[in-house]
Amino acid sequence: MSRPSEFDRQEVLDKAMHVFWSTGYSATSINRLVDATELQPGSLYGAFKSKKGLFLEVIDVYANRSLARIRSCLTTSPNAIDGIEQLFLKIAEEMKHDNTGKGCLMVNTLLELAHRNDEIVKKVIAYLSLIESLIKDALLQARQNGEIDKRANCTGLAKTLVASIWGLRVMSATNPSSETYDATVQNFMKMIPRI
Repeated sequence: MSRPSEFDRQEVLDKAMHVFWSTGYSATSINRLVDATELQPGSLYGAFKSKKGLFLEVIDVYANRSLARIRSCLTTSPNAIDGIEQLFLKIAEEMKHDNTGKGCLMVNTLLELAHRNDEIVKKVIAYLSLIESLIKDALLQARQNGEIDKRANCTGLAKTLVASIWGLRVMSATNPSSETYDATVQNFMKMIPRI
């Protein structure tokens, strides 16, 4: 009996995400994606046009989930600085319990493909810039609310904090102790010039 042409696109994207996340974009073969998604090559190409097309959609799914978690941390905390701290703590907590050592799909992709100036890299950079903007907006709110020094350079500080998140993600590959994560987050928070 032939497989129906209908399939759950989100389920396919989730399965493909785990393959790309584990092996990286370049090392992921169509055969591996076929095995993971249980779709025939023709169905994959029909739906996504190419491995690159599939990966671009995977990046959208991953990034939008990440952005939703970040917005939640920043908007449900009592104040902007608490929101930033909760964001760092949430990232650290996720990594403490992740024994795969996979890190962040976006950061991994940027490290793998940074030398390529193509659509994948541009998309990842655009999403990372959105994260930076969310943190910058939180810092501007904190400055307006008198939580941090009114002379604080929120743009520069947001860039530093995002770079710190990247570093935390990369550091996770070494499986640091829980205490190391906690101390690192405390040091990140010391960079913010609180009143």
